Amino acid sequence: MNIKRSIRVLLVAISIATVSVPNIGCIKGSATHKVTVGQHTLREAVGAFQDVEIAEFNKRFIPANVHLRIQSTIQKIALAGVDLDTAVASGATAIDAKAKFDAIYTLLDSLNTDGVLGIKNPTTKQALEVALDGIRAIVDNILVGVK
Repeated sequence: MNIKRSIRVLLVAISIATVSVPNIGCIKGSATHKVTVGQHTLREAVGAFQDVEIAEFNKRFIPANVHLRIQSTIQKIALAGVDLDTAVASGATAIDAKAKFDAIYTLLDSLNTDGVLGIKNPTTKQALEVALDGIRAIVDNILVGVK
């Protein structure tokens, strides 16, 4: 996988999300519908981040110990996403959904401090930092919509 192409795809997805979901105002429907749309966008962005990280690890630009920390945190984000899906499916309130997204945001911060910051290759590090900032922007937009 070409890192530049992967990052471009991720940035296009993030751009679409932040343009079409600013404050989640353009999406019609209930807060639950807005959260559902946001979480699908988030899932795609985190998956793209993971694809890029794995490709960079396979090129030996990310040390094994950092790769394991990043993948462990991505797994926690995935579990938090399942928890969010379950909560939304069972009729979670906007406050409950916000708490679930706050937990995901905390994991994203951990992904940066415990993973990305440990990468020495400047190109790889910068690409993942940009991608992570984009993912945070998605969560920020979702959180504004569910306050």
